[in-house]
Amino acid sequence: MFRHISGPIHFLVSNSMDSNIGFIDGGDRKVLIDAGTGIYHNNLDKDLRTLGTSADAVTDIILTHSHIDHIGGVIPFLEGNTPKIHLHRAEGELINSGDMMMTLGNTFGVDLPPFKIDNLLEEGSTITLGDVHLKVYSTPGHSIGSICLHEVNLGVLFTGDTMFPGGSFGRVDFPGGSSMDLVSSLKRISELEFLVALPGHMNAVTSNAKDHAKSSYNMARNWFRH
Repeated sequence: MFRHISGPIHFLVSNSMDSNIGFIDGGDRKVLIDAGTGIYHNNLDKDLRTLGTSADAVTDIILTHSHIDHIGGVIPFLEGNTPKIHLHRAEGELINSGDMMMTLGNTFGVDLPPFKIDNLLEEGSTITLGDVHLKVYSTPGHSIGSICLHEVNLGVLFTGDTMFPGGSFGRVDFPGGSSMDLVSSLKRISELEFLVALPGHMNAVTSNAKDHAKSSYNMARNWFRH
């Protein structure tokens, strides 16, 4: 079930291999942050209905990166009212060219059909959803196109698989991963101002989230000796 975080932002913590999923009610735009694997699409629809909306009403899906556990859930949406798909250019251009390698679909035995990324995100882009303004930060390391989304006024940071609670961080051994880039990205995150961190996996951090970011940075720096 979605948990209310702040303003129009809600958050669904996965109890499976799916990524966590954010939901933002931007008035005429109903937005998901990541989409899971798609295996549990019907459950996602039921959870959205508890918020007074539905999967059919989703207008946008913003992806923190293109790994299968975050992007696979886009596919069921393409069978209905097609939402606008947002992804960082570094991975979105590959998908638009038909190269699905970065999704890791083949690694996990999933054959993702080709589809289009509608909005190729860049560092510094801002996505406005009603009163919510998400600033895009490029945070490579876990993957080449990983991003974080910062809502400054609400003090919320969607961290994807870059930063996790309690000093954890994303793995770097998949194609496009880089320990050096990850340490740099975690350093950058630790310097932002936010109270709440909404990661791609594990639980939301609803207070003192910046302290968790500093712990993740220090842990990664020591772990990778950067």
